Amino acid sequence: MKNSKNLKEFFANTKASFKGKCGSAFLATLISILPFAIVLISAAWLSQYVHALFGIIAVIALVLFGNMQVGHIRYMRALATSEEKPSYKLLFSGFGGKYALSYLFLGVVLAFIYIFATILFIVPLFLAIGAFSMVFYFVEHHNYDNFLDALSVSEKRMRRQKANMFAYKAIFYIVYFFLFALFAVGLVYIAKIEITYLMIIAMVVLHIAFVALFVYITELLSMCNHNFFEEVLEYHERKSRAKAQAVPEIKEEEPKAEDVKLEKVETDNKAEEEPKTKKTSKKEEK
Repeated sequence: MKNSKNLKEFFANTKASFKGKCGSAFLATLISILPFAIVLISAAWLSQYVHALFGIIAVIALVLFGNMQVGHIRYMRALATSEEKPSYKLLFSGFGGKYALSYLFLGVVLAFIYIFATILFIVPLFLAIGAFSMVFYFVEHHNYDNFLDALSVSEKRMRRQKANMFAYKAIFYIVYFFLFALFAVGLVYIAKIEITYLMIIAMVVLHIAFVALFVYITELLSMCNHNFFEEVLEYHERKSRAKAQAVPEIKEEEPKAEDVKLEKVETDNKAEEEPKTKKTSKKEEK
């Protein structure tokens, strides 16, 4: 895979990787997001009766985030690289195996990093996103025993890639912002409807439309993330191959003046000895 030269080529490469597979990618993203969406929306509406409910649900969602993220990444990678459609069971594979706890802890640590960076201000948040937003891709690819190693490797590998990553992610962040803004405006207008059953129907339609659009945008973002990670791997592989093939040139040392004089003396001595040996050999023959 060649690294994309611009955004247009990047999106074209992403589209080519998932050609004819967008339906499966949408359904997989829906399966990954829908449980969180239902639980969080329900908790948001019920929190007016049970005030601590939304906080409890948010913590549960936070704990399960890392495992679901790894499963979704595995599915998207299998979908892009395999001709056959992978099983949707792969979406829940992050909950099994010896790395399940590492995925859980990594998701929690990453969430706290983002929360702390957000509190500090927008610039630290962008730096945190640039350094760690691809960490689960490195985790899934390398299977680190220590999740702190994954954070370290992600930060090092993404140092020269942050600008390229934000070039396409900024588009999705803007779209997410407008989606949430439209959802909030829709809630305000629907709340003004006086007829109860019409208000309920409008609320249901608004939430379904919001979830569907959110899933669609997230699906496209996941495709781009997969393609970007593959290009990052290819970039570092080319870099390591170039280092391995680079052989340092050995410069031949110029002979010193003393060595040149010594060689000249030795050749002169040999030239003097040759006629002597010839004369002695002639006398011996006589």
